[in-house]
Amino acid sequence: MQGPSIRECAILFADIAGSTNLYETLGDEAAKTLVTRLQEEIAAIAVEAGGRVQEIVGDEVMLCFGQASDGAACALAIQRNLETLSGNADVKLAVRIGLHWGQAIVERGRMFGDMINVAARVAAIAQGGQIITTQTVVDRLPDALARIARPFDVAPVKGKREPLLVYDLPWQQQDLTVIASVISGANPVETLALIYSDQHFTLTPDQTGFSVGRDPSSDLVVNWPSVSRRHAVIEFSRGRFVLSDTSSNGTYLTLQNGQVVFLRRESLPMWGKGRIALGAPLDDGMGHSIDYSCG
Repeated sequence: MQGPSIRECAILFADIAGSTNLYETLGDEAAKTLVTRLQEEIAAIAVEAGGRVQEIVGDEVMLCFGQASDGAACALAIQRNLETLSGNADVKLAVRIGLHWGQAIVERGRMFGDMINVAARVAAIAQGGQIITTQTVVDRLPDALARIARPFDVAPVKGKREPLLVYDLPWQQQDLTVIASVISGANPVETLALIYSDQHFTLTPDQTGFSVGRDPSSDLVVNWPSVSRRHAVIEFSRGRFVLSDTSSNGTYLTLQNGQVVFLRRESLPMWGKGRIALGAPLDDGMGHSIDYSCG
């Protein structure tokens, strides 16, 4: 009998968000029929992308891919085609997706190991309609995809000493348009200047995350009703400073071209000059806004 083997692969978990409400709204039989059809369509997309179904547990599908790029392509295809996949259902469907790359133990057709647990944890972070992935995946993506991956959060993982940096892989056209315009006009930067009231800060690439919020321990303390205790973090990643919102009310980022991008639990590369408004639009007051300049 053949013993266990080690395999490098990408694992994708696709979970139907809000399934409890789905069963309550449609009833058990109708909801089960809809979920089963959706899972079959997801499986077909996986095969077309070069992967396969590893397991189906409840409303969650576990997929396996030999290439990280195939897993990412499958994730994007699932989200982009969800409206078609769900047919004319009276309820709105959403799928949360987690994607991770690593070494798994394969035994008798089943997969085990730490990387499976991490992939499941990443999927749990995702919200409905979102793709969350890890550094090991981003490092293996083609440039066109790697450039749009946005640092999303630093999440604790059970059994690991260090928290895990996870990325959002945007798929909606409006998100891609905003990111493309930022990237096309941006060059790698060396410093980020922040001005809040009479306080001036200069961030460099070798600094760790710069925290902003009402918490007195923040690197920049902003006392304003709309600001969360731990509102946002600015980190240097892939040649750019990236603003990651971690707040309840979100962050309004006014770009150099005047475009305003609203972030809530999302991240965006910073370029040129602009203004950060924490928790409320700029016209709600100036005590919550920070000027920035990349240099």
